[in-house]
Amino acid sequence: MNKNKLSSLLLLSSLLWACAFSVAWAEPSISGPVEIPQEDGSVVTVQFSGDNAFQYAMTVDGYPVVGNGKGSFVYIGNDGKPSNIVAKNADKRTESENFFLKKLDPSESLKNYRQQKITRIQKSRPSKRNGISMILPHNDAEDYVMGDQYFPVMVVETADYKPLDSAMFVRMFNEKGYKENGAYGSVRDYFIESSGGLFKPTFDFYSIKLPKNFSEYNSDSLFILPAIDQLVERDDFKARASKYPEIIPFVIMHPISKGKAMTYSDEFSNHKYSLIYSAHKIYSKNGYRFNNYAFVAQKAEGMQNSTSFSDVAMLGMYVHEFSHVLGLPDLYSVDSKGYATIGPLPYDVMAVGLRNGNGGYPPTFSAFEREEMGWLTPIEITNSDSVYVLKNLSKMQAYAVSNPNEPREYYIIEYRPAVGFDTKIRNSAYSAMQGDNGVMIWYIDYYEGAFWTNDPNGDVDHQRVEVKKVLNVNQEYYNDFRFVNDNGKAAIEGIFNLIIEGDDRVCFTVKRSKTIDKCPQDVAVSSSSEEVSSSSVAVSSSSSVKVSSSSVAVSSSSSVKASSSSVAVSSSSSAKRSSSSSQNPASSSQGLVSLAGNAVPKVQIQLSSKTIGVEVPFAGKKTLRFYDALGNHVGERSFDGTSISVDVSGWNRTAFMQLDVNGRLLFTKRVPLH
Repeated sequence: MNKNKLSSLLLLSSLLWACAFSVAWAEPSISGPVEIPQEDGSVVTVQFSGDNAFQYAMTVDGYPVVGNGKGSFVYIGNDGKPSNIVAKNADKRTESENFFLKKLDPSESLKNYRQQKITRIQKSRPSKRNGISMILPHNDAEDYVMGDQYFPVMVVETADYKPLDSAMFVRMFNEKGYKENGAYGSVRDYFIESSGGLFKPTFDFYSIKLPKNFSEYNSDSLFILPAIDQLVERDDFKARASKYPEIIPFVIMHPISKGKAMTYSDEFSNHKYSLIYSAHKIYSKNGYRFNNYAFVAQKAEGMQNSTSFSDVAMLGMYVHEFSHVLGLPDLYSVDSKGYATIGPLPYDVMAVGLRNGNGGYPPTFSAFEREEMGWLTPIEITNSDSVYVLKNLSKMQAYAVSNPNEPREYYIIEYRPAVGFDTKIRNSAYSAMQGDNGVMIWYIDYYEGAFWTNDPNGDVDHQRVEVKKVLNVNQEYYNDFRFVNDNGKAAIEGIFNLIIEGDDRVCFTVKRSKTIDKCPQDVAVSSSSEEVSSSSVAVSSSSSVKVSSSSVAVSSSSSVKASSSSVAVSSSSSAKRSSSSSQNPASSSQGLVSLAGNAVPKVQIQLSSKTIGVEVPFAGKKTLRFYDALGNHVGERSFDGTSISVDVSGWNRTAFMQLDVNGRLLFTKRVPLH
């Protein structure tokens, strides 16, 4: 396959995504009954259900309801359309209301309502030419997940609803060590911890007053665009605007609770979306451009008229929705009743973990999510006599076991003790899944389409991101590294002889027969002839090899005569997003990767936006081979000299690169392309 064909395939992939059923990315539905005040003064108790694609409400006795746009829930008729009968609790219904409900088939009304909502969204999508959407997705998030970044947050009030105090939101989002309202830390603290300090967001708050009643802004765009129009006229925004990304991502907070907001519009659940879809364009005003946004409630359920900051919505919800803005998908799914019972529920902020500790202790990003952001590269494990030391995830280290036949499928091993934001994992229980802290074994099957359409765990029988096991006692083991795709077989037996040394680190072997009684004290790999100089790199060879880069996992044998079976491909799929090395403060600005040792002469790889430069300073024929995420052969270059430069300007995703020397495979590595 040549480079042009690869580019065509990537373009087609983007087109298919643009044509997919475009839905908002949303938090899982509230797990218990909620009392919603109606405009006639009554109160109805409802249960919110559904997933990221479709959220709805039902009375506690099972009748589907929908907002009438005027601040009340009404029953959904058998035709799927809102009735004119305001929903009430069973003991408050009149005889005529009960007569109406006797003729109602809840399953039929919900089915028809869902179909009409899907049809409505499909009709609102951008115009097409020859069946293909003319708007391509713009993955803005790649531009703002590294370093010091700034984001505007609009705290909106309407003529009929007052906001919470913006000054308190500033503290909740930005203050180091924020501890009020049951939170462990601020939103900024959360992302600094999850990124190991590589991403430091600051949230700039702006109070916005819309002149009409809330009911008159009954869609995303009707609410957001007037708020942006006000925002860009403010002098304080103009003074800060140069700090924001070129296409500005933002958070907008409406002044009531999520449940009450849904009585005005079924679009008003907490969610992430893009103006390119909700408004059919990247919105431009006064030279400023806006696209990705989080649409969230200011207030907790039942507190729509409160002005007390003690009634603020939970911190975990804000973290969850802003993580969508950064590009992460939902990892929960729902059962037949619409309840979030599927996925890594208490373990992940993109699942139900956002509610750990009553929402004040959302679990930090998993190693998989940190890799998605470009903050961490897992260390590939190969079968060896080594003792592996695994540090606390906060040290940005994790291991991986990859399927040799399918690079998108792998396991990640991380150590997550009950500290910090992760303290409440072990106290959480959702849908009969009890949370636990320790060495977590995650299974990942990175099928790109499932992640891009925000449904990686929609298949009950094949979860693409799940926690297979948590090891939390010394000598526990795991040996079930089974793969689904292409008859893959793990290169190692399992994880054995586990020793936990407090909250700092654990160690283990990958052979039953190699026993240990304590962890090594000085190096990450215990073989006497190996040295590892970075916490995020592992070398599995038995020779003396030193790896000096923090951004690559390499597997090498004791000499250049390595066979392909002894080389493990880096853990994650090349379809995933990797930030450029120039954005990463922990790596060289030129993306330099060095391999040095007694048996393997110095090899250097330099990455730029247009080229990959490789220097191999010894004699012999060298061959570079490139592969895409599906294992397709993308290109090949051979050279007899000591260096070569390969033009990759037309490639816009990560690739796998293999280096052969004199017909023998020296190494395989993943190369993040810009």
